[in-house]
Amino acid sequence: MKIEARFCHSGRPPGMVYCQHVVNLVLSYLDGTLDPNERRAFETHIADCRNCWRFLRSYRETVSLGRQLRDEDIPPDVRDRLETFLRNRLHRPSGY
Repeated sequence: MKIEARFCHSGRPPGMVYCQHVVNLVLSYLDGTLDPNERRAFETHIADCRNCWRFLRSYRETVSLGRQLRDEDIPPDVRDRLETFLRNRLHRPSGY
């Protein structure tokens, strides 16, 4: 997926991404699968947007905490709801 050159915040130069792009690309960024231009645009945005920087930090912390959970720590109904949510989210076209 290519990041389109758009204005992020008023007065910012082309090549910046919208905050929604950060949400859509955060997993690829953390996995290291963004191409160099996408990664550069992502990192430029994160450096300039406090809210997206906080989102990335929170996402990293959530992933770290999630890795500490054992299957038996998660009640079955919560696990079912989480799996359903993730399945639905992963099958949505990007941009939603």
